[in-house]
Amino acid sequence: MKLVDKIKSGIISYIRYSNWLLIFSCAAATIYGIVLLYSVVKTGNYPDRDYKNQVAAFLIGMSAALVISKIDYETICRLWPFLSGISLFLVLLTFTPLGLEVADDKAWLSIPVVGTFQPSELLKITFIISFATHISKVHDSINQLRTLIPLCIHGALPVLLILKQGDDGTALVFLFIFASMLFIGGLKPLYFLLGATAGASAVPFVWRMMDEAKKARFLCLIFVEKYANSVGWQQNLAITAIGSGRLWGLGYMKGGNQYLYARNNDFIFTVAGEEFGFIGGLALFAILLLVLLAILRGFLAARDLKGMLLCGGVMSMIGFQSIINLGMNLRVLPVVGITLPFFSKGGSSLVTLYLGIGVALSVYYSSKTRSHDAIFSKKYS
Repeated sequence: MKLVDKIKSGIISYIRYSNWLLIFSCAAATIYGIVLLYSVVKTGNYPDRDYKNQVAAFLIGMSAALVISKIDYETICRLWPFLSGISLFLVLLTFTPLGLEVADDKAWLSIPVVGTFQPSELLKITFIISFATHISKVHDSINQLRTLIPLCIHGALPVLLILKQGDDGTALVFLFIFASMLFIGGLKPLYFLLGATAGASAVPFVWRMMDEAKKARFLCLIFVEKYANSVGWQQNLAITAIGSGRLWGLGYMKGGNQYLYARNNDFIFTVAGEEFGFIGGLALFAILLLVLLAILRGFLAARDLKGMLLCGGVMSMIGFQSIINLGMNLRVLPVVGITLPFFSKGGSSLVTLYLGIGVALSVYYSSKTRSHDAIFSKKYS
């Protein structure tokens, strides 16, 4: 076959078997986020580079995702020692003088050209890859303690590292990814019940160990008036901003509560609610749900357990992170410094998020081109 024919065949195959629903829904989410960021920059005291970097990160991230989607996920998983080594090394660097403290968390690095970078974002993706590989190798005996204990150690490592950084919110996301992937891997519900019971029993001890500032983040959700002018101030402003938009919003670039901190980051949802109203907030929910459903499409099309685990890990990462962030904005969950995927400012975090999307795309494309039999239509071993 001539080179031109090979290229033509490859393009046709890519168009036919790619998960275009996931590609377009991710693009829609990111573009919506850039629109909101532009408004934040122009109506507040935020630098132009916020939205400019986001545009550049979108182009780089999407390009990387499309390239990764053409790489068989089996090949990606075989590289887990190298990928995990890099991400763990970068996380460990945050404990050295190279680490930067941002919002009480020493979880950042300053990298030339790239700028500030949070290594835990990359660690999420490499953890999903390594954990999917681990579970797929031992799933036949996953409910035996000799198998489950090493899996728990594998999952505990990133959680403990991130807790050591002081980033409780990201550690919680890792915990959700860990639990979701174990569930997909076939762990019996009894173990989850035991884990939940142990976690509930530990709450009083954890509460005593927490400092007063962290306790106040929970208490302000219950005693709203008492903490209205202190810890609860930020969330009260967020609720006010969202409510002011009513059904259709105040209009694009007509909002902008200057006292609301992190409108470009943790509280980007308030901009959608304020400027585009209930309809704008609902559209944001719908786009994120569409992203999750598109990843679920790859999950259902997976040819083996490993593919399911990869898609499930990416889906749980985006889903739980979105729930926590939106809960913060709507004052139903405490503020723990979690960004909204695709929408919040952060060039390096957006690029790494698209690396995860690339892995999910790879599962769908590889499953369609290598085998048309999905896992739900045949038994796997």
